[in-house]
Amino acid sequence: MIEREVLVRSDAGVHARPAMMFVREAMKYPCEVFLIKDNVEANGKSIMSVLGLAITSGSRLIVRARGENEESAVAKLVSLIENDFKN
Repeated sequence: MIEREVLVRSDAGVHARPAMMFVREAMKYPCEVFLIKDNVEANGKSIMSVLGLAITSGSRLIVRARGENEESAVAKLVSLIENDFKN
């Protein structure tokens, strides 16, 4: 299991479009992916779970992955958030 903390800097937080970008990227990896905010864990491969976290600008998140390619998954997903969901 690998996890990293990341700060959401995007003024709009994580609304539908960035949440879908996160989920699409997470689904590229065979491992389990989780997004955690304030000790609430969401399935990183579920748009409804990610949106349910109500992530706003300034939120601290933990991106966690467990399984095959977990390191690559966490690195890519953290990079996506750090770069305000710009590829």
